[in-house]
Amino acid sequence: MSDLIRLFNRPAVQRRVMAEAGIAIEVGAYWVLVRIDDLGACRPSELATSLGVDASTITHRLQALERDGYIERLTDPADGRACQVRLSSEGAAALAELRAARRALFEHLLAGWEEREQADLVAAAGRLGAALRGEIREL
Repeated sequence: MSDLIRLFNRPAVQRRVMAEAGIAIEVGAYWVLVRIDDLGACRPSELATSLGVDASTITHRLQALERDGYIERLTDPADGRACQVRLSSEGAAALAELRAARRALFEHLLAGWEEREQADLVAAAGRLGAALRGEIREL
């Protein structure tokens, strides 16, 4: 399982997905967009914690994503001194394109599999994900 995850997260795979989608972002920025989409508007510190990275690490990615128009900053309604980030309409569209490209890659990889084999893989992956979420009590 670890080998499979590493393969799908390799920069070459991520670059292929980005090229297919026609989206030029840093390799790790995809996961930042996904997480912002999951969380909704959030503080950068909350985002960093949810990704398991230091807040200083997320700053660079957020600056690049904001510069490219994929996210926008807004005042935190609970604390006017703080900010939140959220996907912009361009960011939501880019994320949809990236997800479609990832889905197309999976479909390509599974094209030679029997329908039952594909269904078994989806069911097993779903069970494994549910078990892991229950174990770590997140998401």
